[in-house]
Amino acid sequence: MKKLLFTLLLYLCSLTIGQAQIALDSTVLDTTTIVTGLDIPWEIQWGPDGWIWVTERYGRLGRVDPDMGTHQVLLDLSSTVHQVGESGLLGMVLHPNFADTPQVFIVYTYRDNNNFSERLVRYDYNSTTATLHSSLILIDNIPANNIHNGARLLILPDRTLLMTTGDAGNIALSQDITSLNGKVLRLNLDGSIPTDNPFQGSAVWSWGHRNAQGLYLGPNGIIYSSEHGPTNDDEMNILERGRNYGWPYVEGYCNTNFEAQFCADSNVVEPIEAWTPTVATSDLIWYDHPAIPEFRNSLLMTTLKDQKVIQLQLDPTHRQVVGSVDLFSRYWGRLRDICTSPDGRIFLATSGLSWGNTQPFTHSIIEIKNTNYTNVSKPQAAAVQVAIYPNPTSNQSRLRIPQALIGQPYYLYNHWGKVVCEGLLKSETILDGSALVDGVYL
Repeated sequence: MKKLLFTLLLYLCSLTIGQAQIALDSTVLDTTTIVTGLDIPWEIQWGPDGWIWVTERYGRLGRVDPDMGTHQVLLDLSSTVHQVGESGLLGMVLHPNFADTPQVFIVYTYRDNNNFSERLVRYDYNSTTATLHSSLILIDNIPANNIHNGARLLILPDRTLLMTTGDAGNIALSQDITSLNGKVLRLNLDGSIPTDNPFQGSAVWSWGHRNAQGLYLGPNGIIYSSEHGPTNDDEMNILERGRNYGWPYVEGYCNTNFEAQFCADSNVVEPIEAWTPTVATSDLIWYDHPAIPEFRNSLLMTTLKDQKVIQLQLDPTHRQVVGSVDLFSRYWGRLRDICTSPDGRIFLATSGLSWGNTQPFTHSIIEIKNTNYTNVSKPQAAAVQVAIYPNPTSNQSRLRIPQALIGQPYYLYNHWGKVVCEGLLKSETILDGSALVDGVYL
């Protein structure tokens, strides 16, 4: 009678591709390249599965294990996405209740005959097969271009979704309320229009935008957005319902006679910070974790042209900038996106050294952490509750694992160290030994 004995090995390790230390006032940060070989990672987000979810502009969506450096592709839209210049697969956001509603929202540009357009699509995620399926187009036919497509996404606590759109190189569209370009749009998660939007039946929530590529919900419900200016006046804005942000008639503050008059007549909101010459603002986060005390209670914003992170320190109302610090200047080239983990680590997505994608599949995700922060700890194997039964077996055994490990890869080795079976963990995974010879398996 065949007899198989399964031995369980759980381990955690760190993949270090490139590493350096950076000293702040009282904190030393370790930096590590956790994955490379990406092609302009445009969006990175910490997922509830403990992986970093990432879109690549040429059309691939995947996730990266920040400890192992494993990159797993979940969806390849490279044959659908039209990528030229700044267009391609862009923004992404996961449903806030991902465990019960595993939905992913993405924005990409495409070409239909002679029309160059942008759309917002919702996918369902299957953790068993690690794939995205059942796509639903929520909004479509937004004019696109090789510049100024916006496309950052944010889901608010009321379960509505904000999406930034650029002017697509046509500056007149930003002040045209009937156009979806140069706007912040607001939709329900099924694509319908919220009844409390400023204009009945319209997705437009705010207007007068040039090309906003940063979007984050901070303290007290404040929505921050970073926006590209022309050669002057990149902006950091606080978004408000039904307000005008001035483009193309106002660049930055209302500080010329014409701008002051337009601002007064058109209910324009001034930025809380502006940069001239421009730094090429990209995405941002609000950081308030004790792991890096120097960054607490501030906005961290990535920049492309200036190849740095800018820390904006705010007053107690979180509405006025009281200080600014440049960080990591020209360490890794252009920095397109930023996210954090629950233990206070920061992750940056690199985007090369120049505007064009002159070196495809060379971009990276960088981890920044304070290793001396005592609460930054990895779970120990002894704390992971796993059951294998029956064990030994003559045919099949079941592997029961905690929710946090669902979707992670597993490998079954024979005593020679050869992988004889592999797959993705489910809440109850079947280890099929019907084709295996007698022995002990790891």
